[in-house]
Amino acid sequence: MAGVSVATVSYVVNDARNVRPETRHRVLTAIQRLGYAPNAAARNLAAGRSFILGLIVSDIRNPFFPEIITGFQEAANVCSMEAIILNTNYDAARTREAVNRILGLQAPGVAVMTSQIDASVISLLPRKRVCAVYLDLGRVDKYISNITADYEGGIQAAVDHVTQFGHQRVGFIGGNPALTSAWRRRQAFLTCAEKAGLKEIRAVDSNFTVEGGYYACSKLLSGFDATAIIAANDLMAIGAMHAAYDRNLRIPADLSIVGFDDITFAQFAQPALTTVALPRNEIGRVAFQALWTTITDPSHAGSEYCMETRLTIRQSTGPAPR
Repeated sequence: MAGVSVATVSYVVNDARNVRPETRHRVLTAIQRLGYAPNAAARNLAAGRSFILGLIVSDIRNPFFPEIITGFQEAANVCSMEAIILNTNYDAARTREAVNRILGLQAPGVAVMTSQIDASVISLLPRKRVCAVYLDLGRVDKYISNITADYEGGIQAAVDHVTQFGHQRVGFIGGNPALTSAWRRRQAFLTCAEKAGLKEIRAVDSNFTVEGGYYACSKLLSGFDATAIIAANDLMAIGAMHAAYDRNLRIPADLSIVGFDDITFAQFAQPALTTVALPRNEIGRVAFQALWTTITDPSHAGSEYCMETRLTIRQSTGPAPR
């Protein structure tokens, strides 16, 4: 229809070479009239490799993950790669199924943004020569990269913030300590609290959900007159705010609350939530870059990447009550 060779159409579709503007226009017009879309399976077969990368997340409903997904997809698009998103719902068996699906698609790499993964799966991917990047796995090797966050610095900033307001009885709501990220945040709180010389502290573990934060806050405040609470993520912090309201506690006049992650909902909470910001869009972008670097490096060497955190001060924290 365009009156050009197959090779010229390929150049236009893949933006591989300079094509005269009038020729490009004819090809694009033909594409539009025919409703043409590239056949990904045929493309993979012709190239002898897959243009698909996997991205595995714990819970696609959790507002922590959409920005990671967006950052990953945007970076993949720049390199003409496709991203397939797989959800595990915090289930190690589903993580294994997701990895098997990625292997079946012959994807050259996968970003595993969940901690629910068996060691056998971690060792399987390099044996299959599939590059992987993990979130808080804590291990770097051939075909394996790791992204970590400065949880300790973020918790330190949160503890410094509440102590500067005069709070001496501080509670902490943590996630499942079996998860590396949750354990590190909890240990950071205990270390920072001891260093700050806080009068009283109490830590309660939960499950990174709003409901978990609500019940953990209720448990925390039973027999402990906390004036400030630091939560290991924003969902639990929002749940803690609701538990405080049900106890007729004013935020921040009676109880200051700090979250972690800075999800979109944090700024729209009432009052707006003070939280430690974790650059999730950047995590997604770095996850892709880690895979791309390892895939294109002849040695397939992995690397370590660290994400900085920063405290975002809003209206949910204030001076300790007198």
